[in-house]
Amino acid sequence: MGTEIERSVAVANLEMQASELEMLIAMYPGDKELHLSNPALLQDIQEFLDGSVLRIPSVEFTINLQMDNGSIVETMIKLPSDYPLTSLPEVYIRSESLKRPDQSRLNKDLQTALKDDSLPQEPCVLFIVDWLQSNATQYLTSTSKDSTTSETDSNSVINSGMFSRLWIYSHHIYSKIKRKNMLDLSKEYCLSGFVLPGKPGIICIEGDSKNTGDWWAIVRNWQWKRLSLKIQQDEKTGDIDGQRKFDGFQEIGEVKGNTRDYHMDMGAFQVYLNNHGFGDLFGELFSI
Repeated sequence: MGTEIERSVAVANLEMQASELEMLIAMYPGDKELHLSNPALLQDIQEFLDGSVLRIPSVEFTINLQMDNGSIVETMIKLPSDYPLTSLPEVYIRSESLKRPDQSRLNKDLQTALKDDSLPQEPCVLFIVDWLQSNATQYLTSTSKDSTTSETDSNSVINSGMFSRLWIYSHHIYSKIKRKNMLDLSKEYCLSGFVLPGKPGIICIEGDSKNTGDWWAIVRNWQWKRLSLKIQQDEKTGDIDGQRKFDGFQEIGEVKGNTRDYHMDMGAFQVYLNNHGFGDLFGELFSI
């Protein structure tokens, strides 16, 4: 009985997701307007609804919205399997016309609007589109060379005199959107480290303390089943780069299997930590 109920709920959610996708495809017919992470997504959804496949398809897509001032706002969206009946979409906004603080503020304000103003248990991607079209312009800046250069220069000289390394534990990390956004954010904030996807998932981020704090403030506000900061290592220094243990920020490990319940290779992760001088943290990360 329980399995039948779970499937009926999944079907109800996916039927609404499929209807919402079909409407978006009609609204944004161009490849540069709406990009599906899986071109066969609607077919995969239908196969699940028909019962010919058991795995719930991952629904991820990007809408490129053109604002009145000509700026393009890239809107990356993932619809969780329990959306819209019991959860909201995962959404992240970025644009070449957004300076870093404004991009962070826009994403936070959009999340607040989703939680406070969207209709419960109803599809809300159009709400996101309408909110951005009505509000995004106030966060956008000139895309002139001088503005871009000024932003880049201000980002590169940040040195608070404190180095931080954060070790973060997640119940799971599956979403390609989350993983891509973490990689992009690490570049924006000049941070290094890694993300290990799977169940559970581990994130390590290191760099200037202010940048790690800003990065963490953004990431922890995304939708997670469980996300916690397990270890924080701080050190006063005038040489931030000299304290780094990782080259750049990268995704490590290998996804095995075609289902969403894949687990990471604990042995390989232990070796990875040992090679970077953090083997003693393995037990603390997993509360062993």
